[in-house]
Amino acid sequence: MARSKVINQKSFNDGRVVLYQLENRPKKLWLCRIKVPGGTGYIYRGTGTSDLYEARKFADDLVDDLRLKIRLGQAVTGPSFAEMVEDYQTSLSSRVSGPTRQERAILAFLRTYALPYLRKTKIAEVNPKLIDQFFDWRRQNPAKGKLPRETTILHETSLFSSFLRWCHRRGHIDREIRLNRPKQDGKRRPHFDKGDWNKLLRFQPKWIRAGKAIAPQIYRSRLYLGHYIAILGCTGIRVGEARGLRWQDIDTEPSDEPGIVHVILHVKGKTGIREVVSNTPLLKDSLSILWKHRVNELGHKPSLSEPIFCHEDGSPIGSFKKGFETVLREAGIELDRYGEKRTIYSLRHTYATFQLQDGVNHYALARNMGTSVKMLEQFYGHVANRAMASELTKSRKRKVGAKMAWEE
Repeated sequence: MARSKVINQKSFNDGRVVLYQLENRPKKLWLCRIKVPGGTGYIYRGTGTSDLYEARKFADDLVDDLRLKIRLGQAVTGPSFAEMVEDYQTSLSSRVSGPTRQERAILAFLRTYALPYLRKTKIAEVNPKLIDQFFDWRRQNPAKGKLPRETTILHETSLFSSFLRWCHRRGHIDREIRLNRPKQDGKRRPHFDKGDWNKLLRFQPKWIRAGKAIAPQIYRSRLYLGHYIAILGCTGIRVGEARGLRWQDIDTEPSDEPGIVHVILHVKGKTGIREVVSNTPLLKDSLSILWKHRVNELGHKPSLSEPIFCHEDGSPIGSFKKGFETVLREAGIELDRYGEKRTIYSLRHTYATFQLQDGVNHYALARNMGTSVKMLEQFYGHVANRAMASELTKSRKRKVGAKMAWEE
């Protein structure tokens, strides 16, 4: 690509500050090149203005900032943003265990979106204002033909924060940068109403059985997906929490009501370790079916440390996303009543909606879901809360009672 030609150039301070414009730039904005005070190398910046007086003022202010940083012992040059992304990737790939799922997501975000905007920027110059400008740009530049939602921007802000903390630990940023998190709009989250939820539950058994005629692997995948949907819909646990769920994490406790047994899931998620309580028959049936299937598959009881949602070799199933999209499409319930596409996370929203409709106390539900009452009120304020008397469980006192299959 041919370099743009300089059409105007102004020098100040014995050539230590140079302002210039480039041809083929419609706004004719002034750019500046500043020699590092008392050091080697140059700093290049856009002034953001086509007015020469304002551009000169910008350059003078920048020189003053550089001098102050030098007096304070702070770096004014250093690796570029692109170089730090390469360093980050090298650091991750050098581990024996490799990068985590979160770290892979950070790297994908940086390469896909952040690099095109910040490639030549020095990492030491990154600040909240610049990142706000980046996300403004991100909102206006579609990826794969679609503009990002604010929930996507919120997630990407978290990814960016993690990367910047890593840069700070490496000594390339002299302070921790706190990013401005976009406000969530409280918009309804796609979920299943009771009609579509029941439609899905009725559709799945025949869809799972039909998998037998295709291939054993298809039947197994559909079986695990079907009970994955049931378990997440009955407990509201997050996708990551379900991925780490093992047989040893399942406990039971009799309730004060005869014949009712609470199932307790000990999950570890982004809010720490918590107990998730449910007494839904569908949950108990799904767990029992998966246990029996695994026993038959192995010819013996599986290790209690094995993931509940696992491949035949016992390794955890990474994602049910494609299968979930397929079953919703074939059941004809991809979209909710507002035209929003349902995702696996809709199962968590469905759980919250049904619990609130049934009158579960907000505080008890928030504890069970690992969230806050404020979040429930923000995202589920449209749900009619008919009663406030019920709680998820009345007693935490251990009693002897019925056992699930894996406890025997």
